[in-house]
Parts: sequence; structure tokens; C-alpha cells
Amino acid sequence: MPETVHGGSAAAVANEPPLRATLDPLGEALMEAAGEAKAALALADPVTAVHELRKAFKRLRALLRLVRRETSGREDAVTARALRRQLGEGARRLSGARDIAARREAMDDLVAKGLLTPALRRTAGRALLGKGQEAGDAGLATHREELAALIAASEDAASRLNGSNTIPRLLRVMAEEYTLARKLGRKAHPDEPESLHDLRKAVVAHRYQMALVTTAWPAVGRVWEVELQRLREKLGKFQDLAVLLEPLAQEVPEGHAAPGWSAPLAEAARARQLKLVASALRLHARLFAEKPGAFRRRLAAYFDPVSVRE
Repeated sequence: MPETVHGGSAAAVANEPPLRATLDPLGEALMEAAGEAKAALALADPVTAVHELRKAFKRLRALLRLVRRETSGREDAVTARALRRQLGEGARRLSGARDIAARREAMDDLVAKGLLTPALRRTAGRALLGKGQEAGDAGLATHREELAALIAASEDAASRLNGSNTIPRLLRVMAEEYTLARKLGRKAHPDEPESLHDLRKAVVAHRYQMALVTTAWPAVGRVWEVELQRLREKLGKFQDLAVLLEPLAQEVPEGHAAPGWSAPLAEAARARQLKLVASALRLHARLFAEKPGAFRRRLAAYFDPVSVRE
């Protein structure tokens, strides 16, 4: 860390992030996301830590997608792309723990919706989750130093990339990201899980990117964030069910019978998926009804400052 930060002594700021008054909306969001990742890594419960850390990494990656060569220059684009790739690799190293949590949450959701009995959930849980697999360090101990270094690199990137985009350039890229999520939603199909997985990733990115709009017009931005989060959760539950179905799709060894809980669990999971997809695509159609050009003009209007008295 440098000896001084914006004119202050190093000792005074040793444990503090750079002064945020100097950051633009993207730099501010990147620094905030890095802070969320740091807080997640410090959590005592490893399962919660993994969940929150992966969420913070997704936010960082979504924001870094807004830094492109044509709008921010080659050097900044290379920096953003490299860090985005590293964050993705870091998240994948923790995916095993997340898969266990996803299966648990998917079965709990099926019970809550009345599609699975508590008794069958307990039996399936013992078989699919395994004894003791819902605890443990979730892989954090092995990768803690590496993850801490990634978080530090993200904080550094927030400062380095600050000012790399003007508002018009930022809105241009946000409109392109909106276009991608819009197209993927129109192509998504319930019988093609991969298409829904791609849509979910695009929606997650768009949801975090649209949070930048909240800084320009909080009252409207928060409403938009809430609805995008609803869409994200529907698609996320679908994905959790897909993770739950993976071991059920494996062939039963010759001479063995499938366990009694397997068929009813698979049936319940697929029925829930169909409802989630139908609901998600209806919500997507509402959120992405605008043509990209109109979307971009609307966002530009949000960033046009007006007096409260006016």
C-alpha cells in the first residue's frame, strides 16, 4: 500500500479502503463489491462464507464486463478481462460446497411447495448430501490465501479502472448487456437447461449493472433491482433443481434397483422447474419489453440531473 492515500498518512488509512468521494459510479460499485467479498471471507460459518463470497465475485465480474476495449481502452480492458477470469476460477474452486447447498435448498423448496414430503426429503437428503457434507470448511482453508489475493486485486482494480468510462460510454455498454439478456430470454426453452443457465448468468450480470442506475435515480432504480432480483431467484431455483437432478440422471448399475425416493423426487423437481420457467419467462418479457435503443435513452435520462425543487 502507498505511504499516503489522497494526502493522508498511511497509518491513518492502513485498514480503510481508498476515499470513495473520488470514485465514479463504476469505481464505487467495484470497491463496494470487493468490500463485500472481504467481509464474506471473514465469516465464521464456512457455508455462508462460500455463498456470500461467490455472490460478491459474481457482482465483481458483472461490473468488470462493463470495461471494454472500445469504450475504456486496451489496457483497462485487458486488466478487467484478466481479473474477471481469475474471479471465475476462484468461484469454481468453491463450487463443490455450493452444489451441496444447492441440493439442500432445492429439496427444502420442494417441501415448502408441498411437492415433497418431509420424510422423503430426509431419506433423499441422507443419500444425496452424505453424512457431514453440509458442514466442514467448504474448501475455504485450502484457497483462503488465494481468495484474499483476488480480493486485494479487485480493490486495486477499482482504483485503476476508476474514470475508465464516461457516463455515455457506460450506458452504451449497459445497453449491449441488456440486449444480450433480452435475446437469451427470447431463445430460452424449458427443455433446454443450458439456455436457461446462460439466461441466468446474463440476468445476474444485468441485475448488478443496473444497480448503477440506482445511484442516479434511487426511487426508480431500487424498484428495477427488486424485480430483476425476483427473476434471478426464479432462474436460480431452476438451476438448483438442475443440480439436484444430476445424480438422479445417472444410470443405475446393472443388478441394482433405483432407490424408492428417486422417482418421486425427480418428478417433483421437474414439475417445479416447469412452473419456475413459466413464471420467469413471463417476468423476463415484462422487464425486457423495451427495444435496446429505448432502454439506452431511458437510462441516459435517468443520469440527467435535475433539482429536487424542480
